[in-house]
Amino acid sequence: MRERELYHMRKDYTPEPLTEESVSQDPFMQFGKWFNEALSTETTEPNAMIVSTCGLDMIPSSRVVLLKKYSPDGFVFFTNYRSRKGNQLSQNPNASILFFWPVTMRQVRIEGTVEKVPESESEEYFSSRPAESRATAIISKQSMHLHNKELFEKEVSAMLERVDSGGDISDQLARPLNWGGYNLKPHLFEFWQGGTNRAHDRFEYLKESPDQPDWTISRLYP
Repeated sequence: MRERELYHMRKDYTPEPLTEESVSQDPFMQFGKWFNEALSTETTEPNAMIVSTCGLDMIPSSRVVLLKKYSPDGFVFFTNYRSRKGNQLSQNPNASILFFWPVTMRQVRIEGTVEKVPESESEEYFSSRPAESRATAIISKQSMHLHNKELFEKEVSAMLERVDSGGDISDQLARPLNWGGYNLKPHLFEFWQGGTNRAHDRFEYLKESPDQPDWTISRLYP
């Protein structure tokens, strides 16, 4: 592959600035405000987020997953517990998530500690998924090497055909025990608003300990 420099690629941003007066004192409320605006402005999935994890080998790994719930208790996503991120989280529960909304030129970076959600919550979400998604999750050995995709697809189709022949779909497509949800409980938020001439607005919310009652809010250099 030939070298290709991208120095000329740049885009200026002229959004409404983020100021000390406009940011909420509560990062969850600030996130909710921006997320609701993203629902009406973004052309693709606004709940898509990058999840970054790191295991004992200290090699970071990132991937895009979908946010399925958020509240003052944290941010919830679902996956295979035996996947690469699942294995890394079992070794190191610290993780970060990143939202990027290009239409409004905003990003939200969140760091925290991850733990599994209750099994009842994983059951509730899994049972709400389409049959095709459930079958794929049951058959998939996520993150492991797949040598024959055609055979994998045939196994999924065969499982769905057995369901179509009758019976209780909840029993036939039951959630595997190695599949479920994680909740990231934040101790740091950073809200980034793209600005003119790269003078971006950045605000950090930090809790240095779980016992700290309020968030410390600081403006950061661009």
